Amino acid sequence: MSSDLPAPTFHVNDLRREAQCSRVFDKIARNTVISAINAGWRESEAALALADAAERYVLYLASPARLHLLPANSNSILGVTSQD
Repeated sequence: MSSDLPAPTFHVNDLRREAQCSRVFDKIARNTVISAINAGWRESEAALALADAAERYVLYLASPARLHLLPANSNSILGVTSQD
């Protein structure tokens, strides 16, 4: 899926970047739920599980153990490992 993920086309300080990001991730969420339905999951349980996963990730990002200083110009996700 990541190979289909478009790169942002707006500078990090451009207000249009947030709207673009929302459109991209809305499409990813919709496609993920559709894939889950096709695999046999109910739409409601797939959507709720996706929302729960997003919430857990936001909480992880805000956790004191995760917070560390990165260069201001970095899009790096140093220290982040896949949680498959």
